[in-house]
Amino acid sequence: MDEEKCVFCMIINGNIPAKKVYEDQLVLGILDINPASKGHVIMIPKKHYGNIYEVPMNEFLQLCNLTRAIGYAIMLALAPNNVEMLYTKELTKGNITPHALIHLIPRYDDDTVNHVWQPQKLIESDFTAIENAIKDAIEGVKNADAESTTEKPIEKPVNETKKPEAPGKIDEDKPIVNINRKVVVF
Repeated sequence: MDEEKCVFCMIINGNIPAKKVYEDQLVLGILDINPASKGHVIMIPKKHYGNIYEVPMNEFLQLCNLTRAIGYAIMLALAPNNVEMLYTKELTKGNITPHALIHLIPRYDDDTVNHVWQPQKLIESDFTAIENAIKDAIEGVKNADAESTTEKPIEKPVNETKKPEAPGKIDEDKPIVNINRKVVVF
């Protein structure tokens, strides 16, 4: 999408008014005009990126650090049970987001937020194929110099009626990805 037509770029440029809760050189935090719950904030990189995977790593880490900090501020200010952090290209069916952003959605006992999906039935070989594909992709990401990839994802596994076996034990002492970065709040 062209930046001139992006509603979030228009908000960032001051062409559309917004209730700003946070702003710095890279990130803008605004109240969602169609909130899922009281205090729903959208964290937006000021530079236009079509999705979160286009955001350069240093800017993405700053966005995540600030999103975490604003989520904590929401906890202090509004006392929800929890604050969900959500990224999706399509928050509701047909509502495509033209700009990378992260939603902060406070959760309350009486809210109407409902994340519902139909669990898929997979057989053991499907789980193994998915596990191996993700592990291979993680190795590729760990070793990549590029910020993003345009490789075609694996095809969806075919559902079969065979009951899946219990997964093997996960080694909790062995991290899947080694991340040695400091988390900075503000």
